[in-house]
Parts: sequence; C-alpha cells; structure tokens
Amino acid sequence: MLMAMLLLAAGAPVASAAASPAPSAIVPAEIERHYRDYNLVNAFSTRGERTLIASGRAPAQPRLQRIARAMQRIADRIDDVDPGMVMDRGNATHETAMRSDLIRVASWRTDKEGDEAWVTLDVSTLEPATNVLLVGRFDELAKGDTAPSLDAILAALPRSVSVIHTTEVHHWRRIDGTWRREAATVHFLAS
Repeated sequence: MLMAMLLLAAGAPVASAAASPAPSAIVPAEIERHYRDYNLVNAFSTRGERTLIASGRAPAQPRLQRIARAMQRIADRIDDVDPGMVMDRGNATHETAMRSDLIRVASWRTDKEGDEAWVTLDVSTLEPATNVLLVGRFDELAKGDTAPSLDAILAALPRSVSVIHTTEVHHWRRIDGTWRREAATVHFLAS
C-alpha cells in the first residue's frame, strides 16, 4: 500500500488489473516485441526448461531453441540498475526462468521528451498444468517466426482455467535511440 501511494505521489502510472489493452500505435514496436517474446517464452516452455536454458545448456529441440533466442532478446534489452541489488541474476536470462506468467500492456506513459516511459502491465499467472497444456500446443499456435498474440494464447486455454491477476510497472529509457528496460519492477498485489 505504501509503495502504491509513493508511486501515485511520484506520478507513476497505476492501472487496475482489469484495464483494457493500450492502443498498439502508442507503444513502440520494439517494446511490443519484447512483451510478445516474453509471452512466447512463458507460454511455450516450462519453468524447468527455462532454468536449463538460463544455466547455459544449449537446447536441441527446435521449440526450445526458439525459446532460448527469445530469452536472449529479452535479456539483451534489460539493464541492471544496480546489479545484484534485486537478486543474484547469475545469468541475464534469469528473470524469464523464474517467472511463469503472461502479460498485457494496460497503459503506456512517457515523459515530455519521450525518452523515459512507464508501462503498466496486467499480469496473469500460469498454473503448471496450464503451462504444460500450452507447451503441447506450440506447433499449432506458434507457427513461423512471429510469436502469437496474447489473445491467441488465451483463446487456446479452456474456459475452466482460473488465472490470478496482478499489476506490474516497468520503467523504460530510450538510450541512443534504443529502448532499454530497468531490471527492477514494481508489483501490485490484490488485497
């Protein structure tokens, strides 16, 4: 609660978990790809598989090779503000190995210059059984080189699947024309 009040006082965006998606024209394409890669990784690999990839083991399966490439793209875009402060990241892809959720951009806000931005995300936590179900549908849902949209992934889930929603805020900076995300994130939990 205190963190939410501090963010409000500082002018950081806060959105409800049921927020509608932000118009895609507002969010830069490279950031949309970052979150699409994130959803591809979490939807179509298990936590164990991501942990093996993060430890440096080269996967032999085409699905896991694609996941490894996406994990590396994600890691390449994230900057440690103070390495080791948040967690011992040993490997830059550690964040994707430890998480098991899907995310949707709820809002996007930039500063006046357009070089600093805050993105509020609706985060849907995946249960292990739901994750395995999606892994089994990888060939059907993730054809070609383009990652499926979050809506396509969610449409593949049975209606009986329950999902826990939280809200998360990421801070982005445009450095030399490239958007970079800070590793530290703010998480809001339902009370």
